[in-house]
Amino acid sequence: MKALAYLLLLVSAPAMAQDLGNSEKSVIIDAVSQKLKTLYVYPETAEKMAKQLRTNLDNKKYADVKDPNAFSEQLTMDLQAISHDRHLAVFYDPRSVESHPATMGFDPASAKNKNFGFKELRILDGNIGYLNLSYFEETMKGGETAVQAMNFLSNADALIIDLRANGGGATDMVQLLASYLFEGEPQPLTDIYWRPTNSLTQYRTLPYVSGKRLPHVDVYLLTSQQTFSAAEDFSYSLQNLKRVTIIGETTGGGAHPVEQVLACEHFLVRMPEGRSISAITKTDWEGTGVKPDIEVPAKDALLTAQLKALTKAPESNFPAKWALAAIKAKLTPVLVSEDSLKAYAGNYGERMITIENGQLYFQKRGGAKNHLIAMDKDLFSVEDKDYLRIRFDRKDGVVIGFTRLYDDGTAEPGLKDR
Repeated sequence: MKALAYLLLLVSAPAMAQDLGNSEKSVIIDAVSQKLKTLYVYPETAEKMAKQLRTNLDNKKYADVKDPNAFSEQLTMDLQAISHDRHLAVFYDPRSVESHPATMGFDPASAKNKNFGFKELRILDGNIGYLNLSYFEETMKGGETAVQAMNFLSNADALIIDLRANGGGATDMVQLLASYLFEGEPQPLTDIYWRPTNSLTQYRTLPYVSGKRLPHVDVYLLTSQQTFSAAEDFSYSLQNLKRVTIIGETTGGGAHPVEQVLACEHFLVRMPEGRSISAITKTDWEGTGVKPDIEVPAKDALLTAQLKALTKAPESNFPAKWALAAIKAKLTPVLVSEDSLKAYAGNYGERMITIENGQLYFQKRGGAKNHLIAMDKDLFSVEDKDYLRIRFDRKDGVVIGFTRLYDDGTAEPGLKDR
């Protein structure tokens, strides 16, 4: 949720050797437990976790765990077994305290290489805007890119935001992107309760954004089981505002903003210090995830969203209807037997329809062969030629010709040679 940062809160601890001894493990557990009891969002759960770690140590559960990385992994599993909090984790870092930069969550080169989370921008057929967002970067770093992205999408008739591989990030980017989807009075998004300060931070859509807003454009969010944290915040807030249609799978279920804190030298805790709460429902998605409005396997979510968006286009919108036919064919492939294909084979003036290995091909004399893919009865798309389709024409059930259909609405008929 928040950009992760190391808080250099030190306690006295021994220098780490390659293997951990019992005394070192005891110091580490005490340090982790202290941070939990001080910072973890649910105090009662923190006490239970601290008590269980000490019990495990006393019962020699960790006696054979000497590798620091394996020890941190075991602590993480034990903590999550009680808290069921996938944000909570312990990490080992072999570097000295002096080597830790003040903020570990932001690597400028890495963030730039990832385009600050804006992985892909496209205008899909039918004038549908598509944004593949891999994570939510802090607006201080990724805000300019976000503005450019939303302005690129501003003329779309519908918008698809792909969060299927988005593991979270910064709440202020959630706020910025959500703000482009509304106009008028600020809309309530998320309230975040912070345990360390016993304070509440309220997020609302912004009164000003740079460029054009999209308040009347249908928005579809794509989710998967890997959609997590800030991506869930974005989905949950907009779903509760009835501003989006979520398509895909129930999300991962992580509603606790985190900070990364140093428990003792070499051992750090990704600490859930807060709780996200819907400003509308006063609930969150911790442990349950955000449930989609239309549940489909994640791999089918994009085509399903395109189908929903294109179906809403008016009949007069020819480009949208052209695109809709292609999406329907992809979602429900049409199978044509080889015997049925024989009815199409033959010469059509200077063009030919042939069958090879059970597949239909279209060819202009002297030109390359183009594979035809069935879309509907007597209708075929031309592989690698998205602008062209072939519709076979019949009279009394017999194929008498075909019509070349183009994506600009024009058509060129041709008769089959007798």
